[in-house]
Formats: sequence, C-alpha cells, structure tokens
Amino acid sequence: MRSTKWLLPLMVLTFSCSGFQVLAEESHSTSVAGMVKLLELEAQLIDNLLEYADEMESKLKIVRRNIASMLQENFKARSSTEEYLSNPLNSFSLIRRMNRDWTVWQLYMEDPVGLKQVDKIQELREHLPTSTDVEEAVTALDRIQSTYGLKIGDIANGNLNGKQYNVSLTMLDTYALGQILFDQGNYVAAAGWLYQAVIAMEKNTLAAPMELSKTEVRSIYAETLLRLKKNTDALKVINIALADKPNDIKLLLKKSEIETLIRMGANVVTEKPQPVNPSGPNTFQIGCRGQFKPSADAKLHCRYNSTTSPFLILAPLKMELVGLDPYMVLYHDVLSDKEIEEMQEMATPGLKRATVYQAKSGRNEVVRTRTSKVAWFPDSFSPLTLRLNARIADMTGFQLYGSEMLQLMNYGLGGHYATHYDFFNQTGSNKTAISGDRIATVLFYLTDVEQGGATVFPNIQKAVFPQRGSAIIWYNLMDDGEPNKQTLHAACPVIVGSKWVCNKWIREREQLFRRPCLKKEINVILK
Repeated sequence: MRSTKWLLPLMVLTFSCSGFQVLAEESHSTSVAGMVKLLELEAQLIDNLLEYADEMESKLKIVRRNIASMLQENFKARSSTEEYLSNPLNSFSLIRRMNRDWTVWQLYMEDPVGLKQVDKIQELREHLPTSTDVEEAVTALDRIQSTYGLKIGDIANGNLNGKQYNVSLTMLDTYALGQILFDQGNYVAAAGWLYQAVIAMEKNTLAAPMELSKTEVRSIYAETLLRLKKNTDALKVINIALADKPNDIKLLLKKSEIETLIRMGANVVTEKPQPVNPSGPNTFQIGCRGQFKPSADAKLHCRYNSTTSPFLILAPLKMELVGLDPYMVLYHDVLSDKEIEEMQEMATPGLKRATVYQAKSGRNEVVRTRTSKVAWFPDSFSPLTLRLNARIADMTGFQLYGSEMLQLMNYGLGGHYATHYDFFNQTGSNKTAISGDRIATVLFYLTDVEQGGATVFPNIQKAVFPQRGSAIIWYNLMDDGEPNKQTLHAACPVIVGSKWVCNKWIREREQLFRRPCLKKEINVILK
C-alpha cells in the first residue's frame, strides 16, 4: 500500500530485479561486516545524487540568467508599446524571437537532465538490498522485540533494552515495519508499528518525493485493527481519516463495512492488543534476558587447567567448570587481540550466508532459523589456524584428525541461531560414516557484544554471554556415544553489537583411546 507516485515505481523497480536476486542474494542483514559495504555504496549514491543536483543547478542558472534579460526586454516593450513596435528593429526582433528562440527553449526544456546519474543508479542497483533483505531486516527487529520483551514505542525512539541511543526510526521506517509485518500476518506487531507511524505523521511531514499519505497509513492501520477484532478502534481511526477527507469513497465504504460488523456483534473489545506470549516468556527468552537463576552446584569451580596436555603444564589456562551434564567448561583469555584481528581480516572477504544440514534433503540449506555469515578454513590454512587447532587440542585433550574445519561467523541485525543440537545422530549417514558424530563443540568468542548474543542452553537453564577472547567447550555425546539431549542450545538475537565467533566440531572416531565409548551398563556401575 504505497502512497505516492514515487513509491509505487520503487516497488516495481524492486521486484523487477527479482530475476537476478535469486541468483545473487547477498543477505545483507545477516552480517555486520557484510553491511559495511552498504555504507560505501550509499556514499556513492549520495555523490551521484549531488552530481545530479549540480547538473540541475547549472541548467537552472542558465534559465534564470536568460529570464532576467527576457523580462528586461519585455518590460521595456510593454512600458511604451506603440513606440517600441513602431521601430522596425524592435518589430523584427520580436517576430524572430517568437518564432525561433522559443523553439530553442522548448528543445532545451525537453532535453533531460541527469541521464548519466540515472544510469549510475541502475548500474549499482544489483548491489542494493533486495525486498528479501528488507523483509529479513523487519523479521530481525521483530525477533529482537519479542525475544527481549521490548516495547515498540521504545525501540522506535532509540531505547533498546533500557539503554537510550542517539538514533530513532523515521516515519518511513515505522510504516515499512508495520506494512511488512501486516503482509506476514503478524497483526499484533504490525499494529504497534503502524501506530508509531500514525503518531509520527501527526507531528511531522515528509518532503517530496518521499511523502506519505495520511489516509493510506490510517487505512492500513484500521485494517490491522480489524484483523485483531478491534472493530470499534478501527472505526475511530477511519473517522479521523474522514475528518481530513470527508468525501473519500474508499474511506466511506470502509466505515460502512465496519459499522455493519459492529451492528452484527462481531466486535471484540480489548483495551490492548493480545500479547504474543500470553503465558509469559519461554525458557529460551528467559535465558536470553539473563534471567536464569545462578547455579548452586558446589562442584562447579574455577581453576588453572594444566592436565589435558603436556604443554599446559608449562602454560596452564584459566578454566571455569560451567556444567557436568553435559560436561561444559569456559576458558578465559585464550585468544590475543592480534589473533582476533587477524581472524576477522581473514574471514571478512569470504563471508557467505550460513546454512544448516537438512536430513530430509541430505544437503546444507539456508534457513530462517539461522541468520549469520560464515567462512570456513582448513586446519593448515595459515600459521594462525595451525596455532588455533593446537590450542583446541590442548584445551580438550582430543585428537583433531578427521574433525571439521574452523568456522568463523559474524552475526548481523538481530543475528541468531534457533534452538538446535550439534550432533547428527544418524547411523550409517555419510555425515558420520568416516569420522563419527560430533563428540564436542568448541566455540570461541572473538568480540564482546554490547547487548544480547548469549549462547543459551534451555534444558539445563544456563546462558553464556560473549566475552572477547574466551571459549566455551561442551560434550555433545554421552559416555556411551549416545546423543545428549541436554545440549540443546541456541544463539540469542544480537540487540546491539557485532558478534564474531569461531567454532570447531570435534568428531568422535579419533577419540577412541582418549574418551572411550562405554556401554550403558558399565556407565551405570561406574556412577
């Protein structure tokens, strides 16, 4: 429901590019590092627009300069018309001007300005965010809002999770959020964002060519309220719109429709939109908000680890025992600033949208439940990757032969990974036939995250928040080699910050003598 002649062509242009979007989707919103080039692209577009303005101003100066001399001559002629026209030179000049000069001016006016700049925009268009990118960005903001229980009004005004930032969303931003959420069927959230757009429109107006029609914004807001069975409130919105345009046929028809619904008793009166989670936040959301109760297990402690490899006798590492089922430890200060910087530089050029293995198709596929970008590096890629793998071996005591490559990840707008397991649990699958299942996960945190971005384990109610240079390790398989369902985990949406992580999945086959697979009955006896 675009509201101006400028915004309608914008939609056409956006969707007309869909032919190549499918082939070259860049998923801009899924990585902060990936969005950096959008700022550079925007700078090019602004410079291009400035060139367009300069060309228009140059043409305008020529026109105004000529208008001044034209007015002077015309005023002189009309001041003493008979005397002016009785002079043959003036008469000839007038006839010539009217015959030839205005033909030239017509051609000059018809000559388009800024064709070069228009071509430049078209050239850059394939690198611009697509409609899919915008929809993903909307979904990401909605994910942040719902996961952390934030108020839509606070987000619009730059207050994120209790912290005020020097930024706010524009009228076009809030309207786009409401419009797309409406199209997605998320009417509760859509109503909140459209209400913000309505408030903004009462306070400010947008300059051409980006102006919005109050009537259209109020109309879609009213329609959203209707979908929420808030018919009385929808009627109020339509009546406000009719006060500005009392003869608008669409508004009058909508008013009649709503009044009919109310007379038929279809209205459900509610003071506020129904909450998304009427029973309160779920375990995942509680963990993301940092509201898990601290563990009271006396067995959990901190120490210097000097036992998992001979090297650690000389250089022990700071280790925190986080959990026993599954076994989970957090190492502190295991990456240097120089190493982190090198890892980020190494990964940034090759970041690609993260995928998830789908058992049904037997392939890795892009999914909505994982929004980040990744780059993979073989163990021998560089001296740094060799050092990292040696450090992982020291921290875990495991043999890394046959394990997976290092995976570097950067999360973007509301970047997350929904609850999942790392193990495959597929006997005879080509994923586990050679090296076995994923016995352990090693996850390095390369950056602090200002807000959000925790790794949450809902089943055991533990949350680990990113700390630059730290690494968390947990076992995915139990002593008998069976998957441990307690390892269900998720990456919480990032609210503010750029979350970089590096992980390695260690396979079980090479650990035969380092962590022998015990049968269940033996395991029970040992316990």
